[in-house]
Amino acid sequence: MQINWTLLMYVVIIYFGIVGFSRGWWREAVFTGFLAILILLLQNPDWAQNLIDGINSVIAAVWSYIPTGFTNVVNNGLTNFFAITTRSDTPFQFDPGAPETWFIILGIIMIIAFIIGRLTFNYQPTGLGKVLGFALGALNGYFLLSIVREYLDGRALPGQGTAAVAASSEISLVGSSSFGPPDPSVAIQAVNLPDFTLLDSVIPWMAIGVGAFVLFAVFNTRYGLETDKAQGWKIKTKVPPFYKQPKPDKKPETPEDLIKKLFK
Repeated sequence: MQINWTLLMYVVIIYFGIVGFSRGWWREAVFTGFLAILILLLQNPDWAQNLIDGINSVIAAVWSYIPTGFTNVVNNGLTNFFAITTRSDTPFQFDPGAPETWFIILGIIMIIAFIIGRLTFNYQPTGLGKVLGFALGALNGYFLLSIVREYLDGRALPGQGTAAVAASSEISLVGSSSFGPPDPSVAIQAVNLPDFTLLDSVIPWMAIGVGAFVLFAVFNTRYGLETDKAQGWKIKTKVPPFYKQPKPDKKPETPEDLIKKLFK
């Protein structure tokens, strides 16, 4: 099976642009900031290694307090659902050089960004806010698929090279000078890739700069400090530019209300 990567990128960019148009620029900016952090980790594999080492240390510390019966259930679940083999007497540890690790992190980040946008932000974008949301959404689509490409390639992951990852991957990336010839045994081949990648030249630093700028805008336009004679300094929430105040929603009182707010 072959996938036209360029066509896929156009579809993803347009889809994310449409989603961004309905969500507005602020919600999309949260996701842009998270994606910029992942790009920064791709650009600095040592930082990525240290991050995973820290996560593994936390897992090991927590694992030592979990009853053995429960750890066996977790290990069996990892084996059955994710094909991850673990020992019952040792905690699960992420491999910083495995694409699967970073796909899990990417999925978690997408969920966090979605929750932040739904639970902490209830304003409606104006016309200009929607246009800016479309632009940021399209940019997020490009960033997301480019990050996925780098994870599949594996060359920017800690301790990995293109050849080492491609040998064990079920997806082959074909069509750019940085990749070797396709392996006939792979299940999926991605063809017609652009000749440049997200990590070429100054492109990653431009993406990181955009992410840093929008994260600053997210916090600066949403939160501020004000003085109060009785309480001193306190954080005040604001309505970001190009958004309008909707009718107040009833606070979720039950789990069902919370689910409705997330997916309405």
